[in-house]
Order: sequence, then C-alpha cells, then structure tokens
Amino acid sequence: MDRRNFMRNSAAALGSLVSAEGSEAPAPQAQEQRTPAPPAARIALAEKEYFEAPGFVFLVYHNTDPSMRGGLQMMQAGEWLLASDLLVTGRDSSSRASARVLRRVVDRERSTATIIGEASGLSLAYQLICRTDGERMFVNLKFGGPLDWSKLRQAALRMYLYPPAYFLKSFQGDATTGVFPRQYGGQRVLMSSTRTLRVAQEDRPHSIKWERRGGTLELGDERGGHPTGWFSVTAAIEPGSSETELELQITPSIDPSWRRPPVIGISQVGYHPQQPKRAVLELDHREQAVEQASLFKLTLSGEKELVKSGAPKPWGRFLYYRYAIFDFTDVITPGAYVLEYGGQTAGPFRIDRQVYDDAWQPTLEVFLPVQMCHVAVRERNRIWHGACHLDDALQAPAGKMHFDGYQQGQRETQFADYEHIPGMNWGGWHDAADYDLPAGSITATTLALALAQEEFKPGLDATTVRRASREVLLHVPDGEEDLLQQVEYGVEGLLASFRVAGHIFAGIIENSQTQYDISGDPINITDNRVYDNSLKPDQIQGERSGKADDRWAFTNRNTGLQYRVAQTLAVASRVLRLKKAALADECLAAARKLWEYEQTNPPLYAPNAYVGRGGSFPGDEIAATAELWLTTSDPVYQNRLSALLPQIRSAPAEQVGRGPGWALVRLLPKVSDPEFRSLVLEIAKKWRAAADAVEASNPYGVRFPSYVLKSEWKLDSAERARGGSIMGFGWDLQSDAMRDYFYHKHLPEIFGPDTLLNVVNFVLGCHPATNTSYVSGVGANSALIAYGLNRDDYAYIPGGVISGASFMRPEFMDLKNFPYYFNQTEYVIHGAGSYIFDVLAARWILEHQPRRG
Repeated sequence: MDRRNFMRNSAAALGSLVSAEGSEAPAPQAQEQRTPAPPAARIALAEKEYFEAPGFVFLVYHNTDPSMRGGLQMMQAGEWLLASDLLVTGRDSSSRASARVLRRVVDRERSTATIIGEASGLSLAYQLICRTDGERMFVNLKFGGPLDWSKLRQAALRMYLYPPAYFLKSFQGDATTGVFPRQYGGQRVLMSSTRTLRVAQEDRPHSIKWERRGGTLELGDERGGHPTGWFSVTAAIEPGSSETELELQITPSIDPSWRRPPVIGISQVGYHPQQPKRAVLELDHREQAVEQASLFKLTLSGEKELVKSGAPKPWGRFLYYRYAIFDFTDVITPGAYVLEYGGQTAGPFRIDRQVYDDAWQPTLEVFLPVQMCHVAVRERNRIWHGACHLDDALQAPAGKMHFDGYQQGQRETQFADYEHIPGMNWGGWHDAADYDLPAGSITATTLALALAQEEFKPGLDATTVRRASREVLLHVPDGEEDLLQQVEYGVEGLLASFRVAGHIFAGIIENSQTQYDISGDPINITDNRVYDNSLKPDQIQGERSGKADDRWAFTNRNTGLQYRVAQTLAVASRVLRLKKAALADECLAAARKLWEYEQTNPPLYAPNAYVGRGGSFPGDEIAATAELWLTTSDPVYQNRLSALLPQIRSAPAEQVGRGPGWALVRLLPKVSDPEFRSLVLEIAKKWRAAADAVEASNPYGVRFPSYVLKSEWKLDSAERARGGSIMGFGWDLQSDAMRDYFYHKHLPEIFGPDTLLNVVNFVLGCHPATNTSYVSGVGANSALIAYGLNRDDYAYIPGGVISGASFMRPEFMDLKNFPYYFNQTEYVIHGAGSYIFDVLAARWILEHQPRRG
C-alpha cells in the first residue's frame, strides 16, 4: 500500500477495522468469566482525548518524551504505572527511536484514539489504534505494508512498568509464575512466549492483565542495560514473518468507589508565627463536599489539643484535581502541630520564630561539601568520597559532540587535542550525580551563595577545608565561615580556565559513557595521574600515566557565559574582600577583562551545556554591566547601561522582569537619573501585574511554567508531537524567588514578600502530587531516595534539593520515590544555592517586616 494513502485514509481504515471486528475483540481461547463493570466504572474517552475511569487514565501519546515519560501511559488507583515505546529498528542502526509520531485522530462515536506515524528512513507508515469496550483497553499496531526484514531488525510495542510498584509482586503466564526481583539479577527475560500475562494479582491497585491474540508476550527487566530501566512487557512481530499488525488487550483493575486520598500540602518544616499559613488540600476531582479540617497542637501530657477546625475554603479545579485552602494564619503560639483532613495527617511541623534557623544548614554543611571535586570529603567515620579527578583535564578534541550536550568546535586555546591543561584540578562542585563541572551551573551556584553572604551573613562554621591535604571534614569547625569557603571554591573553579586561556570554559566532563555512568566514590573513575600519550596504556611514571581516562575540558567561548561569570565574579569580589583580598582583586580584575573582551569582540554563542543561547535581547550583558557598575562605580558601566536603555525599553516587561530586572532594581539606591528610574519602575509594575496573574492561576500562589498553565493536548501535527519538559520545576521557582527578594527589598510598595514565602513553602512540601519536602532530610517527610552519588543504595545526601514533581500533559503531575527517575529526584548544585538564599531571605523578611496582629 502507498504510505501516503495509508496515512491519509487512516480514519477510514480505522472504521473498517472496527466494523469488521465489532465493538468487542474476539475472546481469547481461555477467557475468564467477567462481570460487566457498573456504569460508574466504565472506561470512556475524555474531552482531552485520553481514556478515563475512576482512578484510571490512559494517555495516548500526549507526551512523547524519553525516560519512561511518554507514549501510551496508564494511571491506576491514582498512580502512574505504565509508559510505552514503539520499537522500529533498522539493521543499519542501533537506535530504537526511529518511529515518528505525526498526529492523533479521535473517533468519539467508536471510542477510539489513533496515532498516525511513520518509521523514519524505512518508508513505513503505521497506525496505533487505541479503543475501549468500557472495561478493557485494546491496542492495535498496524503497519502500512509488508515489513522488509532485510532492512528491519525489530518491530515491537514495548510497555514499561514502574519498578517500585512491582518489586516482590507476582507475575503469572500461561505456564510460568514468578516474583519481580528487588534488584537486577542478571536475567533480562523474566518470562517469554506467553499469550496471557497477569501482574500483582494480590495487590489490586497495581494488578494488570495483558492478552495477545495471534502472538506472544515477553516480560523483561530492562535494568541490566542501565539502572534507570524499568520492567517491560514486549509484543513483537516475529522477524521474517509476513504479519503487519499485532493487538493487545489490557485489563486494568478499576474500583468504582475509589477516591484519591487527600494530599495535605504544608511546609514540612513549619512556619514562622508572623507568616501566612495556608494548607493547600489536593482532592479527588469528583469531590464536591469539603470536610472539616482540624489543627492539633502536640502537648507534653501526650494529648492532642484542638487549636482550630473548620471547613476549608474551596478554591476550584487546577489541572486534574480540586483544591481547598485551610487558613490558620491566626495560629501563632509556638509548638509542634499536626493537621488532619479526610483521614490523612500531615506533620508534625513547628510554628516557631526559629523555624528557618537550621532548615538551610544541611545544604551548606553536607550537600555542597559532598559535591566538592578534587578533595576527599569525610564525615566522622564516613568517607563520602576520595580526592578525585586530580588529573583534570585534557583538551577536548575539535569537532567533538559529547553525549551529555557538550560540544567542542575549533579550539580557541593553545592546547592540542587530548593535551593536558594545567591548573584545572582545584575548585568547583560536581553538578549532579554525573560528576561533571559545568561552568554555567557553577556560576549560578556561586552567584546565589555570594549574594546570600552579602545580604544575610549567616556566620555558620561547621566545615573544615584543608587545601594542602585536599581534605574536607564535615561538622568540624575551622574558624572560617562556611558560606565564604564555598564561594571561594566556586570562584576557584571558574578562574581556573581564565588563568590559562583568558576566558571561561564551558565545562569538564568524563570522556566516556562508561565513566559517566559510574556511581559511588568518584575517586574510582580516573587514576588521578595526568595522561601522557608517550606512555603505554599500562605504564606509569610518577604522576603521569598512559591511561587516557582523564576528563575532557570543552573550551569554546560563549558570550552569554562570559557575561554571567563576570557578574558572579563581581559579586564574589565584594564578599571575599574582607578575608581574601588577593582573591577578591583577582575576581574583579577577571570580571572586568571578561566584560571588556565581549564589548570589543563579536559575540559568539558556541552551543554547549548550561550556557547562553544568544538572541536579540542582551539580558546577560545588562546584568553583568549593572553588577560591575554596582561594584566599581566606574562610569564606563554607567555609560554602557545608558546605551542599552532603548533595548531594555523595547523588550517585553516579562522578559526584563524575569531576566536582568532584578539587577537593575539593585542600582536604584545609587542612580538619580530620572529616565533610568522611571523605566525601571515602569517595567517593575508591569512585571508585577503579569506575575500576579500567574500566581493567582493556581492554589499554591507560585509561578507555574507556561507549559503547565497553557498545556497543549491536541496532537494534530508532527510539531506538537515533540517532547516538552520532563523535569520538575522547583529549581526554577527558587531562582524566581531569589530575584523577587531584591524586587521586594528595593520596591516594597510594588512587590510583597508572599512570592518568596510561597516558594519556600512549595519546596518544603506544599506542592502538587505529594507533600514531600524536596530537601532531603529537612522536614518530617522529605525526599530520602534521590539521584545523587549514592543512588545505587536507594539513599540520599542531607540537604540535597531535588527538582520535584513534574508535569505530564495534558493535566497531571506526579512525584515518584525512585532514585533513577532523575527528572524528578536528581540533585543539582544551583538548586542548592538558590535554596540556601531563599530560606535565609525568608528568615530575614519575617524577622524584619512589621509584625502581624
């Protein structure tokens, strides 16, 4: 069949399929007796083109993202359990991702949703037809013509099962039974050649049954390929066969009386007496009545003292659920409290003036030191890691595209490909769990820490840093302020490349996938000896070896990054000056030189990870220029900023407000120019109005990203089939809150403190999907399984900040308790930096603003 005609006539083909087969699929040979589902439990096609029943949702390529976040996705009893992938693999390629989605076609009369697509490069069209009889889902994969097995290696539909939901649960096939393993045991295939598969029969909320007519199913454990893998159910067309389609029947477990338990969104740490206290209740979308909420104070006698009760105020529907607000702002008596609603209890949490005094400390005392590269980190009897990557770094080869997003174009340094660049083995933090040193992320982190030191001066000393022995000791004071020590370590990492090349490198990263994937102690990744290509691979001479395991430095200049580093170094110079005058001088001199070079040379936006992308609006230049003016009072920066005013005026207020506007408002105390002041005030008012609208659109009072608030659910073109963001957005909110602090500080008549306080509450537990604190070890219920260096132990690093609950189109959010779901549970350093700033800012505001009541 002609591929274009097959795709063009998809609706007609679908109608023929249903007419020929009827509304019910032919019964399997050994079908069990089923009681028809009551009307309230029947699966139906919803307005936004997914299938729905009580507690059950079946998405049809509303998300096309990787990482188990797309394809056919199924929720059961309110938990996301299943994702899918269409595997169409050519013989000349190892890639699975050759199946392209073009659009979704819905026939509401027949309750079908059909994906129309093509196998790129193979001239092969396909349809993926999803339909329901009210009790089951039927998935029919049809190719538009014979499969050419001389070009095709695999054609299959694979569904993935979320591992923690099935650990130690049963599975049953035609002739085999088993139990899902807790850890990978070296056996990828758990069951093969079965026509019927049932999982978790003993656990109804997770129980699912698959049946395949005219073919078999395979149950697999994909964690052998990579620990991020899930369990899998694969239906494949037999290689070499003449078949062009396959069909699956999926029977979920649906309870018509099921209701989602309420989520009581609170700050797991608690509240300062003077701040607003609003519990956000996330309720089943079918719930109309609101029950009584009860706030209890825990007492020394062992009794719970009822402090406040009442019906929460209905807020309305947001995304998939309904919401209500229980306001207990008037409760100010210090103590420990719990909040009860709908059979759920949240807490204990505190109301106390000291509630924020130590909420930020684990992040500074433990997480950031653990992320420090080039040093050994010890906590009493525990060695977090040894002194790693002392062989940093080799010049990345020209024309190299790294698998993690780094790119090396033509070299701009004096170093040849694979030549050692000296001086790169001191300073900087591992960004996340993959041990790279991205300059953009280090810059953002150092900026947040330096500003926190300048604004709040917390004075904590709980960590010893010994440069001579490359040793860091946790919970051992050394007479130096920890925040200043971390600022110093950040700028040392940035200055390392400037000292040898005169500009900031994009970053340093492992040179192979095998090294990149290593977890645990990073001292085991390289031999800590500088690579010398004159030596044999197993040869060692002193501190040099012939083993090419050293990390690569990606060295291309990026104008946006240079300006960001200039801004950061300018701030760092101010806070380091009192105790590290020589380093402060070096920071400021480097900042000025970076700025001057970019002013006198054409901008260059070499693509790389965590760097500027360019564009018509010079936001990075504006922020750097403002910071240097603030630092030096040099008129050269004042004059340049004046020259940039027309571009600032012509840009949308939201672009300036969320971009360099926070740097501009910090200049107001020293600028008397009426044009400048008038423009900044005008932009601030417009930005405040826009931000107010976004914050009012949800019950949490924070700025959800536009892809959440204006989610596209139609899939009527290949353009809309592109994946969206799969990450949680807590870190972005934290950065917004940090900027908002300065708006509030300098323009309190326009910006109140609530944005910052709401974000702090959000990160500490008052957010969708769960009430888990995103900060590990902080709060009564926090993220204790995360994607850090100890992820293989299903463990956490105290003070690490995960990105949190992420969005799935068209209207769902979830947060999984799985270390390898890195899009939700990964730690990064800039999330730690902004979190420290935000909590210290909240504490300062609440202690210095006028008291309530």
